Amino acid sequence: MRSQAPAVAGAVLSGAPLKRTAFLSVLGSAAALGGTGLPALAQSGPKILVGYWPVAAALPFFVADKNGYFKDAGVDVELVKFADQVKVTEALLAGRINASATGTGSTQLALAEIAQPDFFKILAANLSSDKSVLDEVIVAKDAPYKKISDLKGKKLATGVGPQAMIEAKIVFGKNGLDTESIQELAPAQHIAAIASGQIDAAYTYEPNGTVGTLNGTTRILEAGVRSHYLLGNPAAPWYGGAAVVTTDLIKSNPAAIKKYIAGMKRGFIDVRRNIDGARVAYESYTTFDKKLAEAIPPISYTIYDEFKPSDVQYFQDNFDLFYAQKIFTRKLDLKSMLYTA
Repeated sequence: MRSQAPAVAGAVLSGAPLKRTAFLSVLGSAAALGGTGLPALAQSGPKILVGYWPVAAALPFFVADKNGYFKDAGVDVELVKFADQVKVTEALLAGRINASATGTGSTQLALAEIAQPDFFKILAANLSSDKSVLDEVIVAKDAPYKKISDLKGKKLATGVGPQAMIEAKIVFGKNGLDTESIQELAPAQHIAAIASGQIDAAYTYEPNGTVGTLNGTTRILEAGVRSHYLLGNPAAPWYGGAAVVTTDLIKSNPAAIKKYIAGMKRGFIDVRRNIDGARVAYESYTTFDKKLAEAIPPISYTIYDEFKPSDVQYFQDNFDLFYAQKIFTRKLDLKSMLYTA
């Protein structure tokens, strides 16, 4: 079962620790905490509330929920929809949800971990690369640009928040572009902004590349840019999003967590074995129509017990980059953040 968190402003929870408040000021408006429309959770409660935002990378959770895999595993799970990944993380930190689906920004989650150490454990992560396309730079369909460096002097945009801005500055900067005037725009506005001439290019995420291609408005100039420019290897996995569960729930109800993971894993198995069949779930949880759902590129995932040492290192490189950029106030140890059965 899924529900939607209404966009209603509210006040910061009274008595919230200073670290939480500091975290919220980094992510954005702390007032969004009170706007989820959800009751505060008893950590031992029988229902697991899983926050998600309607993006391509959350597909395994859509599949698991739609096909009743959580119910089959004997656990009561509700997917709760939010407008963006920042609001998912805010609600998680505020105790209004117990877990997040894949697609929730790993940098946003890391900020929560810094604010409240040992706050959650990572159950799975979605990755992008030159073959698992989640990130890209898009331009107008008929624009003359052949490579990112051709965008010198042009109007550039990225998504909202520190993760998107840092990533965009590195991607564009390594191609010799001026990064001081990059605009922050909600990803949903990127295609229209290019079509109207407001911007010339955007560092963006799927499904924007697919949407623009299908409607003949934009084209992908380069895909897999985080692996290429942030890790220095187009084939390397950039773990940009993750599914997590709070440590409190793991400790208070380990039996429910094991059932939750069993249902979750069935969703990942379906996505890996039958992507065409899995894509049907998009229509129930996102605004993707059938044509778009069928065209979105397959996404790769790594579950907590599948991480190889090289995967852990690449994920660690992700976190170390944001520490070096002073977005993180302390270094994080990725390996200690992975769930262990």
